[in-house]
Amino acid sequence: MPASAASIAAARQRQWHALGMLCGLGLGLAPIAPEVCAALRALVGADAAALFWLDAQGRPEGFFHEDSPAEVQDLFLNEFERLFAGPDEVNVHTLARADGPRIGRLMAPDAQYLRSNSYNLLVRASGHRHTLDLRVEADGRTRAIVMLFRASGASFTADDAALLERSAGWLARAFERPIGNDCNQAGGPGGPLGHVVLDAAGQRPLYADETAAQLLRQSNLAGLGLHAAAGLVLPPDLPQRLGVAHAGAAARSAVPGGWLAASRLALHALAGGPAQHLLTLQLQRPLGVEVVRRVLALPLSPLQGDIALLAGLGHARADCHRLAGVSEAALKKHLRAIFAATGAADWEDLMQRLRR
Repeated sequence: MPASAASIAAARQRQWHALGMLCGLGLGLAPIAPEVCAALRALVGADAAALFWLDAQGRPEGFFHEDSPAEVQDLFLNEFERLFAGPDEVNVHTLARADGPRIGRLMAPDAQYLRSNSYNLLVRASGHRHTLDLRVEADGRTRAIVMLFRASGASFTADDAALLERSAGWLARAFERPIGNDCNQAGGPGGPLGHVVLDAAGQRPLYADETAAQLLRQSNLAGLGLHAAAGLVLPPDLPQRLGVAHAGAAARSAVPGGWLAASRLALHALAGGPAQHLLTLQLQRPLGVEVVRRVLALPLSPLQGDIALLAGLGHARADCHRLAGVSEAALKKHLRAIFAATGAADWEDLMQRLRR
């Protein structure tokens, strides 16, 4: 095999391995959306990728798009029902229905689609021309829609579609039970705290600092209306949307890169004035994703990477026989290579090095 072909094959295998590791964490697709989009774009060969996760009715709860302008994201998040849900629109909700093909519905679009708002205000407005779509199903329903885009040149082919369809099984694994004891917990570097002051009587937001505004913009949660506005205009039901309708409440929402954690605290009322509440926001990154990133940076074989990941996720050394399918003799050999690559002295040391 020529060197160039060999290097392409090795790079593609690495992307498959990364995709399998990330989806195997069982976090859902929102917290790993940036990594998943990057892997799929590289595997198939596209200019950009987007991932939409859906509620039980097949409506988009949120999304991650690698390069769409803020104005386009604002339209999708806040004007979906008005502009993109009509009978002539082929949108994310349409693609989520199980009565159509799982892969490639937009590869050869008809004239109706090319006249639609979905194409002209979203796809073309983002600088894209060709689209390859995939429906991700798990637990008996559609959980997500993947879209790959090319700006110009050759359209997507049947071979491209076959590559993307191969990823469907991995993507569905993201909705299965996590393989680690605590990979659904925050554990990576936490982001800065943002604050929103609420009017206690009406529970309406009065003020948000710049960190809170940035966190809300980056969360891509439907209905917040924050992307393209010249000034920050918070929705009056912001606490309810974030699941913190009452003082003392805490909740988190799955967003690109982790979870948007929200907590609510009642403040002391000033003399004679009404009490106010403080809403605190932070992006929490999953421990498992941080461990995967560290493992992928090591010079290990795919099997050795899988073994190292088990340590980083908190598994016992003995779990490797069942979860990685290796004998004790093979495990000792692989651990020697893993310890040499990481500088770890033993299994417990390896676990700590991959977590800190």
